[in-house]
This record gives sequence, structure tokens and C-alpha cells, in this order.
Amino acid sequence: MHELIERELYEALEYARGIDEEQGKRILIQFEIDQPMFSSTLFNVFPSIIGDQSGEAKYQNLAQYFADLCFDALCVYTKTFGKMPKFEDNTSWMESQAMLLDKELAPLLASSKINDKAAKKMREDFFKPKDGEFIQTGLVQFLNESIDEFAKESDENYHDSMLDLSKTMLFVVVRMFNNLYTPIAAV
Repeated sequence: MHELIERELYEALEYARGIDEEQGKRILIQFEIDQPMFSSTLFNVFPSIIGDQSGEAKYQNLAQYFADLCFDALCVYTKTFGKMPKFEDNTSWMESQAMLLDKELAPLLASSKINDKAAKKMREDFFKPKDGEFIQTGLVQFLNESIDEFAKESDENYHDSMLDLSKTMLFVVVRMFNNLYTPIAAV
């Protein structure tokens, strides 16, 4: 695993955006077979967190766009780093990811109850690469810019907090893909 250079990222994103509906379905089905819990997390759990916020219909659109960006990330990783590890190779992988995320996200979520300086430090620590971890900076930047562009082009008035939540969750998605392709980084 390595950090994607600009050309690699561009080619992988071009591949992702060029996939037709039938090929996209096959990719999603294979992902669900290879990593059923990860697939469910990306395409059901995470979008429902966004879509169910405040019960407003506009967040369903943001949730769908989030899922589309998760599909782009899936395609980037499979195009660049090859066949995805299968669930049966490590049945506890998703559980270890949940424990890792809980450990990292719990203080971040509690940051509303502490002073601004400490909260800022927690956010910075969350987004810093861990030992031996590659942050796919270009991919994360593309995903963040995509969320901003979606919000800008939309007639809806999305709350900044929801856009930030979507970006944070996309960062988590990228980190999870990194961990999937680099098992030693899991926990």
C-alpha cells in the first residue's frame, strides 16, 4: 500500500466515474460477498446516519450522494490496489475496526462538553496519520471537495455541521479501506 500519486488517483476516479449501471451492480454485489459487514456499514449504516438527521428530506439526497462517493472510493481501491481481501480471511476485521473507531471517535463526540482548545486538539489528533498509516490525502481532498460542490450546486441549505459530519465519515471510509488493504494497521 502506498499513498496515491495524482495520476493514479485521477485514473482510478476516471475508472469509477466511467462504470455503467450493470458493472456497478456487479462491483457492489462482489463487495457485499467479499466484505458483507463493511459493505453494509458503507452503504446502509453510514448513509442512514446522514439521512436520518432531523427528519428532513434534503438529507436523504446528501446520504445518497455520500453512498455514491463511497462507491467511488471502493472503485479507487480495487482499481489501484487490486482484489479486495475476503471476509473469511479475517472475520474479526470489522469488529476490530469498530473498536478502533469507537476509541477514536468517543473523545471526538464528547468534545462538545470540553473547552474549544481541547476539542480542536482532539480533532487534529483524529485526522493525523497513525504509525505506519498512509492517509490518502488526494482522495480525501477529492471527497471533501465533492461534498462542498454538491452542497453548493444544491438548492438545499445544508447545515455546515452535516457537511462536516459527511466529510468526517468519508475520512473514516478511506481509513477503513486503508486498514482493509493493510491488515497490520487494524488494531
